[in-house]
Formats: sequence, structure tokens, C-alpha cells
Amino acid sequence: MKKDEQAHTLIDETIHQRTRLAIMSTLAPVESLDFNDLKAALDLSDGNLSTHLSALERAGYVTIAKGFRGRKPRTTVTMSAKGRQALKAYVDLLQSILDKTR
Repeated sequence: MKKDEQAHTLIDETIHQRTRLAIMSTLAPVESLDFNDLKAALDLSDGNLSTHLSALERAGYVTIAKGFRGRKPRTTVTMSAKGRQALKAYVDLLQSILDKTR
């Protein structure tokens, strides 16, 4: 961070949105999650989850794989290395902001 920059101006707006932050936080401790499991964990509609996953995918923070389990379609969501790095940077930045308030 440059000396004249304010920490809050560096917040990653893609992650900062509350639903996307919940998605990233839910994906962080696991290798991947089934779309339906993620939807249930966050109590989101198909459309709402799809919209937020698309934003995260455009940023390169998640990958979405479509396939089949037997004859049933299956969508799997995985946080990318870039996403893990972005989430860590986001959390570290928030922590530094919080540390200044103490």
C-alpha cells in the first residue's frame, strides 16, 4: 500500500459484496462444493447463486465445472488459486483496518 492510499480504497469489491463473501468463505475450507450444496448452505436461490458465481468466475476467483453424476447433471464450484490469494489479501486488509481502530 502506498503511503498516500487509504486502506479502504483497496478493498476488493468483488469479494466485499456480502453474498460473494459468504460464497468465498464457504468454499475456503473445502476443495470444491456441489452447486446444490452451496445453495443450501447459504440459503440462496438458483438464480441468485448463479449470478454471484458468474461475477466470481469472471474475476478468476472460482471455476465452475459442469458434468454428470450418473444421469443427473452436476455443477461443481472450486475456488481457484487466484481466489484463495484474493480472499487472503481481503482478510488481511480488513484485519489491518480493524487493528487501527483498537
